[in-house]
Amino acid sequence: MRTMSKAAALLGTLFILTGCGKGINCDLPPEPIKFNTKTYVSPTDKDDTYLEIEYDGRKFLPYGTVERSLKGEDVGKCLGYVVQDGTEDKNTRICLLTATEDYLAEIFIDAGMQQPVFFRAEDTIGKTADTPSYIKSLDYDIWR
Repeated sequence: MRTMSKAAALLGTLFILTGCGKGINCDLPPEPIKFNTKTYVSPTDKDDTYLEIEYDGRKFLPYGTVERSLKGEDVGKCLGYVVQDGTEDKNTRICLLTATEDYLAEIFIDAGMQQPVFFRAEDTIGKTADTPSYIKSLDYDIWR
């Protein structure tokens, strides 16, 4: 029992030390963007709704999670944090990806083993997007 407690403590320490990923810089910029979330309603099914964030004039919708590990070289700069229902969550950060402009990463700080969520640009619905190999689709109806 004591060995299990030590192992749990060690794992907890490792998660704290690794922060939001292997070499990923999740530091907020001096003037972070506050990403106010909205509800996106699918134009083909009014009962199919998604969380929406907007960046640089484009709408982004949830697409997937990590297929394999996410490395620092995969993630660009941190843009800001999420505001949902008027509540600021500075521990839920939005970052650029280095491989494509069609996706953003939502990275959770101090959330233990919670995986990043990747948002895909709404203007790529029905089109082929350059999806990095580390992104695993969660097979949402909007992307089928």
